[in-house]
Amino acid sequence: MSHPSHRQQVLFIAGDLSGNANVTRLAECLLARNPEIVIHALGGKALGEIAQKSGGTWIGDTTNCSAIGICSVLLIYVRAKLMSLRMQKFVRSHPVEAVVLCDWGGFNCRHLSFFNKQGIPILYYFPPRSWQKTGKAGLRFASQVARVATPFSWSADRLNAVGCQADWVGHPLLEVAMTPGRRDLLRNEFGVKPGETLIALLPGSRKSEVRVLSPRMVKAAQILSKESPIRFIVPVPQPLLNMAATYFPSSFHIVPERSTDALLAADAAIVKMGSATLEAAILGAPQITVYDFGWAVRFEWAVLWAWKKIPFIAMPNIILQKELVPELLGLKCQPGVMAAAVKDLLTNPEAREAMEKGYQEIRRQLGGELPVGATLGTARILEQMLEMSSPGNDSQQCKKSPMESHIAKPNP
Repeated sequence: MSHPSHRQQVLFIAGDLSGNANVTRLAECLLARNPEIVIHALGGKALGEIAQKSGGTWIGDTTNCSAIGICSVLLIYVRAKLMSLRMQKFVRSHPVEAVVLCDWGGFNCRHLSFFNKQGIPILYYFPPRSWQKTGKAGLRFASQVARVATPFSWSADRLNAVGCQADWVGHPLLEVAMTPGRRDLLRNEFGVKPGETLIALLPGSRKSEVRVLSPRMVKAAQILSKESPIRFIVPVPQPLLNMAATYFPSSFHIVPERSTDALLAADAAIVKMGSATLEAAILGAPQITVYDFGWAVRFEWAVLWAWKKIPFIAMPNIILQKELVPELLGLKCQPGVMAAAVKDLLTNPEAREAMEKGYQEIRRQLGGELPVGATLGTARILEQMLEMSSPGNDSQQCKKSPMESHIAKPNP
């Protein structure tokens, strides 16, 4: 793809847990197809390790650097500012030929003009507010990027309508391996005996979420256990393992970085609202979704957002525009309510069947029928961008203003 004597350099930037996971898979795919490429990273540990193995630089660790609400933004502001300055200094002194931004709109969108001034073409993977189906929100960045790879078809349609070059690549969660018999193997590994019930508890990927939701999940689990013996598994990010152990009883199976396995093995799940709700839908785990804040953020929500009467919060419900999975938000996020909702999923075949039918439609809307997966499709887009900027290519199209670039869409 590239000139034999030239190693092309790509910068990957991701902040939150799911963004890091998605862009890490993308970096691995790109290197597998083009071993000579040098990866630089502003992201989590796994992405940083890939960068270093490729001969690149891990500029900074963005673990626990995502935020929800003004209060949490203030807590990470200084850290994010220092990483921004370090990243900009690095880019000015290295021949970066493309940058891949993944989600993390609060940070990434503030650096679009910087990359444009440096003449570096931008690929935005998982663009901001890509889940939104109508309105103008999430479109302002379109004129500042060369390409967009988005998980939702309506996101591509909206962006293309305003002159952006956007491709619907599907959702990378669809790439989760579901080999025959894996569920039984996992249940055996987790110590689940034949006929026993396993419930997955996913309290989140931020300290504030674990702090608020874990005690309520424990109380809900205790209520459920009074009626029948149930096993509980708690997947959390590695950095939060010790913190989770202070909230959940020793009888609960706390596992690091295994949300996919836990959801695949579970009979039902209590899931913190976020990308994990989509993961549960793809894996077919009956679920309820929960969320609450500390008092400061709850006040912020009441003042800034509650009056907007947002119809749905959980991603499966946003996609279908109806309440497929129960949403227990704020004052509804109470142990007794959570336990009752889970019990209904366990004992009501009609409720489980309706949820699975909705899950099938979600998988279709996430790109389940696309010829290639999101990771490979996005890697091909990036390869096209690098080809246009490679030595010996006279057009140098990607070095132009983003809206002047007209790169062919990737072939399946």
